[in-house]
Amino acid sequence: MHENSKILYKAIGKIVTRLRKEKNITYTDFCYGNDIPMSTYDMVVNATAQASFYNITKIVKALGLSFEEFGAFLDKELPENFMNQNE
Repeated sequence: MHENSKILYKAIGKIVTRLRKEKNITYTDFCYGNDIPMSTYDMVVNATAQASFYNITKIVKALGLSFEEFGAFLDKELPENFMNQNE
């Protein structure tokens, strides 16, 4: 995985974890309640592999967010000029 990809996926994982905890939803309840395999959730939040767009979409929607809202969180979490950095 390229360095920028690692940064991106770590930011996604950090946001997902923070928002789930802010909603006081346990890991188990979040996964079972939204039909998200625990292994998939773990892969996303731990940035152990590149998550598919489908899985990220499912998690974002399970958090009750639009992509615009999630994107705003992501913009705040990523380093300034992130997309201008070379991979």
